[in-house]
Amino acid sequence: MYKWIGILCLLAIAAGCGSYPTSSGGQETLTYEDEQEGLALTAHIKVANDITVDASITNISGKTLVYNGRCGIPFGIFIKMADAHSHLVTHDNKEMSCEDIFDPGDLRNLEPNETIDKEVTFQRKIALTNNRLIGAFSGLYEVSFTFQMHGGQRFQSSLPIELNHNKEPDIMTVDEAKSAAQANNEVANWFLEQEKDEMTIKSEDAILSDGVWAVMFHAYREDRELAARIIINMDAKSGTIKVIHYEEVDKKYLQ
Repeated sequence: MYKWIGILCLLAIAAGCGSYPTSSGGQETLTYEDEQEGLALTAHIKVANDITVDASITNISGKTLVYNGRCGIPFGIFIKMADAHSHLVTHDNKEMSCEDIFDPGDLRNLEPNETIDKEVTFQRKIALTNNRLIGAFSGLYEVSFTFQMHGGQRFQSSLPIELNHNKEPDIMTVDEAKSAAQANNEVANWFLEQEKDEMTIKSEDAILSDGVWAVMFHAYREDRELAARIIINMDAKSGTIKVIHYEEVDKKYLQ
């Protein structure tokens, strides 16, 4: 398996600087390649005022692969914040409506050496609500590629890029939201209870939806199957906490 090559950052990475490809709007092109599950991905990522991803996936397995084409070709390309379930929107910003039922007539073959191409252009914007887009945060993002095959095999790969913007959105960052949550007395007491019980506490990716940050933490111990989770919903702009939810969840779903 071979991983991504950043055309403009290759020398810096080889020198061990440890930095990510970065852009604040100036033209930059990256190439990313990966092989998994008998599939080879090649992607060219042009980072400018918009981010355009031109990708292809090729069957290199030497045999026919099968996928379900009911909802179109299951070749997904996404760009999300590294620490939140918040994605850059595409220019059409449309979600395909598709009834999720199995019909053998929807199965399609991907023959040996056959290639599927896809191009997606992303805006430097995220959805605050269903009706309002805001400028994206500066910071680390993940460009992700997926291809789902019939039978359960799944190609899944991603690379990090760093985006910088001249103007930040007028809502709390993920770190600010997490800090505001931990400053709340009820949440602080939950942390103290877990620490007294010698639990390890970890933060999860936040979720931005309908103008609300959902900030999540879970606490676990190796000798227990269940982990304790706390979910804090707060106004993304003011930080006002709306509701705090508690639950127990099997540790295996948090790995």
